[in-house]
Amino acid sequence: MLKREFVKTGIPGLDEICGGGFPRESIITLSGPTGCGKSTFGMQFLVEGATKYKQPGLYISIEQDKQSMFLHMSGYKWDLEKLEKGKQLVFLDYPLHEVDQFMQQNSAIAEIINTTGVERVVIDSVMPLAILFANDDERKRGFLSLIDHIRKWGATVLIISEDTPATTQDVLPDTRYGIETLSDGWMHIYFLYDKSRERKRAVEVIKLKGVAHSSKIYPLELGDDGFKVNRE
Repeated sequence: MLKREFVKTGIPGLDEICGGGFPRESIITLSGPTGCGKSTFGMQFLVEGATKYKQPGLYISIEQDKQSMFLHMSGYKWDLEKLEKGKQLVFLDYPLHEVDQFMQQNSAIAEIINTTGVERVVIDSVMPLAILFANDDERKRGFLSLIDHIRKWGATVLIISEDTPATTQDVLPDTRYGIETLSDGWMHIYFLYDKSRERKRAVEVIKLKGVAHSSKIYPLELGDDGFKVNRE
C-alpha cells in the first residue's frame, strides 16, 4: 500500500489546516489579489524549508529580477543572500522578453534541481506565461504540457497566480487562467473587511487532493517573520 508523505510548510498554523502539510511532490496553486502577499508566502515556504527542514529551494521569478525581489523581501527577518551563498536557496529570473525561454528550458531547470538537491520550488507568477498563448485552448494545452514537465522535477511546487475576485463570499474565486484546475491543491488569500472596515488578510485551503483539510477561512497575520495562520 502506498504511503503518502507530507512536506511541512513551516508557516505557523498552515500545516494544521492542510491536514499535515503539502503532499510531497505535489503542485499547489496559490492565488489572491494584488498586494495580498503571495510572493512573501512563497518565499517563506522556501526559507522555512531551507532553515528548518534542510530542504533546498528554488525561486523562479518571472518578470521581476532577483535584486528587486531581494529588496522587496528585505523587510523580513530572512537573510536571503546568506541562504543563496550557502546553496540553500537558488534564484532564477526571467525578464518579460525572455518569458518564452522558461517554457522551453524545462530540462535545464530539471538539471539545476537535480544537481543542487532542490526539494521545493516556487513559480512567481503564471500571468506572464498565460499571455504567451493566443487563446484559451492554446493556453490550456500549454499549461498541461507545463504541469507534465513540472511533475518530472520531483519537487513540491507552489505556483502563484492572480485572481478574479468572487462577487460574493459563497462563490469560489477564479485564477483567471485556470491553473488551479490542473494542480493538486489550491490555496487562496483573501482581503476581507472587518467590522471597523479595515481590510484584513485571510487564507482558505480550497483543494488538496486526497487530504482531509480544513474548509474554513482563517485570519492571516503578517509580521517581520512572515505569515502566521490564526486558528483561534
